[in-house]
Amino acid sequence: MKKQVTKTVAKGMKSALDVVLRTEANTASCVIMYQPKAPKELTKYRRTK
Repeated sequence: MKKQVTKTVAKGMKSALDVVLRTEANTASCVIMYQPKAPKELTKYRRTK
């Protein structure tokens, strides 16, 4: 009986950690892909207009 409870708890913990890791991975990738807009004053320094 004790082994069965341990396996059930382990499955629950695995599911919870999978959700947390998936959320954290997607959050980090969004931050990495963020690129702020350049100010309009920088357009005079571009090679192509």
